[in-house]
Amino acid sequence: MPPKTVQTTPSKGKPATARSATSPATTLYLTAYNTASALAWGYVLFRVAVHMSGGDGYTGIKEWAGLQGVGETFRKRATGAFDEVGDVVKWVQTAALLEAVHSATRLVRSPLGTTVAQIASRLALVWGVCEFFPQVARSPFYVSMVTAWSFAEIIRYTHYATGLQGIKIKALEWLRYTAFYILYPVGAGSEAALIFFSAPHAKEQYGTLAMYAVYILVAGWPPALAFLMSYMHSQRRKHVSGSSRSSPVTPKKTGVAPKDITSAVTPENVLPEALGATPARSTRSKTRKSE
Repeated sequence: MPPKTVQTTPSKGKPATARSATSPATTLYLTAYNTASALAWGYVLFRVAVHMSGGDGYTGIKEWAGLQGVGETFRKRATGAFDEVGDVVKWVQTAALLEAVHSATRLVRSPLGTTVAQIASRLALVWGVCEFFPQVARSPFYVSMVTAWSFAEIIRYTHYATGLQGIKIKALEWLRYTAFYILYPVGAGSEAALIFFSAPHAKEQYGTLAMYAVYILVAGWPPALAFLMSYMHSQRRKHVSGSSRSSPVTPKKTGVAPKDITSAVTPENVLPEALGATPARSTRSKTRKSE
């Protein structure tokens, strides 16, 4: 967000002064952080794209000879995506812990609960499932998860970085508050699938209780996604749909003087109504009758 100025209340005859709510140093730091994060996720997406397109080599002689179908090629490349980009994804995602610090220290206005929930769920994937059960990460769901994460984060961080500099790009803002309808379900669905597929391996290595713990964890994914989607939907109404609702409506009738509502906001009317007394309009109607 761009720096805001707050007007101080004048006291003892002194003139009011403007005060920056966000210091230049804080703005510079947050801009640098968001720019670096967008570039980091752009690098992740680039690495995934190169690997899945075969830019880092053939999957085998069968593909080289042109005897391998598209589906088989995609599946074979997907099995190697984790080995190719797993470490990069792990550390880029871990750097997002700074966002929880930003929220907790009120450097940004993001709600702490939502921020921590999203970061924790991803760290559970990259440091938990993928580290303990790499055979599960060698799945097409890993590719779809990382791809959805990358697009979502590139859009989000770029939006934040430009906003901090006072630059508003309508197309970018629309993407920020619209693309999540596709990217969040794809990302969260892929996360849940990877966790679910890790259950048999958890049972084999750690026992039956570990398997049930995995299933309980998977069961928590749908409500968490619903909460996150609800929050983002409310943000979309505020940032994308709000402008159209707040625009003034031209009255159908012309030449009619606007109704005087000043009496509705006097202390005698507003204060009693706020305390639960009879609404002001009832007082006005009684006065009119007495006249």
